[in-house]
Amino acid sequence: MAIKKRMKILSIIISLLVIFSLVGCKSAGTDETQIAQIAKNIEKAIEKKDVDLFMENVSYDYSDSNGGTYDNHINGLPEEIFSKIEDAEDLVDVFSMFKIEQKVTIPESDIIVTDIYATGKMEIKISLEGCIFWVICTDLYNENINYNVDFIKEDDDWKIISLTKI
Repeated sequence: MAIKKRMKILSIIISLLVIFSLVGCKSAGTDETQIAQIAKNIEKAIEKKDVDLFMENVSYDYSDSNGGTYDNHINGLPEEIFSKIEDAEDLVDVFSMFKIEQKVTIPESDIIVTDIYATGKMEIKISLEGCIFWVICTDLYNENINYNVDFIKEDDDWKIISLTKI
């Protein structure tokens, strides 16, 4: 009887160890998953209107064909996006039946990874919805901003090294 209990406890412990080790492997993530996480980080920065949080995802070596650098905040890109949201928020404040949503995506299917460099596409979507009694909603304004994005792996973190609007 005691042997059966010990075997049962041992099998539970082994099962838990296997599960925890697999969870640990999954959480490390692939390069594509880590790059897709940049979209979530930028989305959070846009929600909070936090330039520093936005720029944490950009390499110090960033440069693009329009003269954008890390130091000039990619020619004021975060501030430009925040301004668009603030304009929409001015409408929301007047009419409580509106809500603003922002969504940033970097589809994993579009990401091409080669060693320490990667390329992909990023979409920033800003929408203003009008709702009647918060039940029936319709889009009143949609703006999709699409970019070709180049990434670089710095240490173990992926960063944006260049953005080109398409």
